[in-house]
Amino acid sequence: MSAVFRAGEEEPLFHLGEFPVRLITLLVALHSGAMVAATLVLAAGHSAWLEALAYSSVAVAHGQVWRLFTYAFSYTAENGPSVWFLFEMVMLYYFGKEVENGLGWKRFAILYAGLILIGPLLLQAFGYAGIAQTLTGAQEVNFAIFAAFVAMHPGAQFFFGMAARWVFVGLLTISALQLLADHHAPRVLVLVSSCVLAIQLMRRAGFEESMFGFTFRWSLPGLAKRTARFSAMPGGISSAAKARAKGGKGSSKGHAASSEVRTSKSPSVPFVDPEVEMDRLLEKISHQGINSLSEAERASLEQARQAILQRSGGSSS
Repeated sequence: MSAVFRAGEEEPLFHLGEFPVRLITLLVALHSGAMVAATLVLAAGHSAWLEALAYSSVAVAHGQVWRLFTYAFSYTAENGPSVWFLFEMVMLYYFGKEVENGLGWKRFAILYAGLILIGPLLLQAFGYAGIAQTLTGAQEVNFAIFAAFVAMHPGAQFFFGMAARWVFVGLLTISALQLLADHHAPRVLVLVSSCVLAIQLMRRAGFEESMFGFTFRWSLPGLAKRTARFSAMPGGISSAAKARAKGGKGSSKGHAASSEVRTSKSPSVPFVDPEVEMDRLLEKISHQGINSLSEAERASLEQARQAILQRSGGSSS
């Protein structure tokens, strides 16, 4: 993980008494409330009311564009109340809270809205090709939030010490196979595309730790200078590390230290407090172990340690 949390980014929207209310809390409450309301409507025998909220490529083509959003909170008898829905909400809150902390609630809202939209837009293309599509619930959207969490912490330990990256691969494979078995091949495209979107937006936000031990960058002509548009913390530690690498590339070993100081004081790259950087890396070690640090983070940890030693010992010749 290469990004740094700014002060206040992890603060909740407001408090209800002592309970902090975050955007993810409101989303989970909205999903749960919609499920309860849908259950009551189904029990009353008015399932047609719910059909007006579900996504339908035919209905959208006739101007009912609200279905592009409301489908995510529309439930039917097929995907109604179940233990799996409870499990989905618990996982959404747990992983969504981490993602919201990393992005800030505004950018997390953009991410969630984008994930809601990408599915119907892809399915609408099938509808225009003559293959009518329908969709209810936000299973793919909520799974993509887990993908965003894995992009932040690919080495986090899960069941039996398994890394998050491999849990993600296993769940993605099982989900895709289940959709194929149910003859929902277009939804496999929605599932994969949602995960790719979530991971790429986390990359743009500064979380650049490799998920599988290698990196893959895809850039289009003319967009190379626009890669930092979706940034959770402008000029975060990833930008500082790039500036240090660039500063040390064209200088000799004897001037490496002075070049690094000049780079950190440059008006285009904000100064990173070594104590803040060390605290961040030590917190990561305490949660994920020393092996979770990348080579760049190990080097950054050593640089922060040296800077703190020099600061505590005073200036030296």
